[in-house]
Amino acid sequence: MARSALYFLLTLLPAASYAYSGTAPIVAWSSHSSNALSLASSAGYTNSVTALEDILLNGAACQHDAIILVDQKGLHASDLRNLPSSSELAQTLNSAVSTLELPYVPRSVSNPFSNLAGAVAERCGARVVTHAPGSTDSSFSAKEKHVVCVEMPALEGVEGADRRKVVAEHDSSLSSAIATLAETFPSHLVVYAGWHPSLYARQSSPFASNLTSTAAFATPSGGILARYQLLTPGLILALAVGFFILVPIVLMGVSALASIQSPLQGEAPKGYIASEKKNQ
Repeated sequence: MARSALYFLLTLLPAASYAYSGTAPIVAWSSHSSNALSLASSAGYTNSVTALEDILLNGAACQHDAIILVDQKGLHASDLRNLPSSSELAQTLNSAVSTLELPYVPRSVSNPFSNLAGAVAERCGARVVTHAPGSTDSSFSAKEKHVVCVEMPALEGVEGADRRKVVAEHDSSLSSAIATLAETFPSHLVVYAGWHPSLYARQSSPFASNLTSTAAFATPSGGILARYQLLTPGLILALAVGFFILVPIVLMGVSALASIQSPLQGEAPKGYIASEKKNQ
């Protein structure tokens, strides 16, 4: 019975991975108690932008001296789940006063903070500043509110053990950057969200359209053999099968049918006299 139940759960794993394939995580925490996180945790969201708007456009978010917006392209919930409990991000979440974890929110196809950062800054009367992990930026002032945008390196094209290693390195750099900002802004709110560009967005980018237009006008010179590929591998295989297998089989069949002879030779039986048969 237990073995059957285990087999049933294993068969559900691919379906679960497909169910969460179009999602990205949102993790938020604050150094002080935040009503914005407690209110957002009880709501269900159909897209990441709505979830982030409920967190950041809430009046409670403006109570913090700094709102740190961290985005990372290609981030999955499994990347955060595979982090060890001793990682700096996990320890930060355990020690934070208020936390919010939304692992499977329908993902955004662009940076979700590109439009929200300005709206939050206008609402809270803050200054928008871009900060890169590892940089020593001293332009922050504790006398005014800040909306700090941190863009993490993308996690695309990396899988398996290499991906876990890269995620661990990003975790360390992000934690160091937040610790540096926390020294200037003891009261801070951090929102960490992933996003994934769609295939249509990549195809409709200026670079892709430039390639398409260039390929359309750069037609090769020469005859038909220079412009088109007539003998493709599939066509060559079909011709080989037709001439060397099908045609010999058909010829052998026709030859076998033509060689069939009737056992009746048209000869009169023994003792048969035609004249006697005619007189009768």
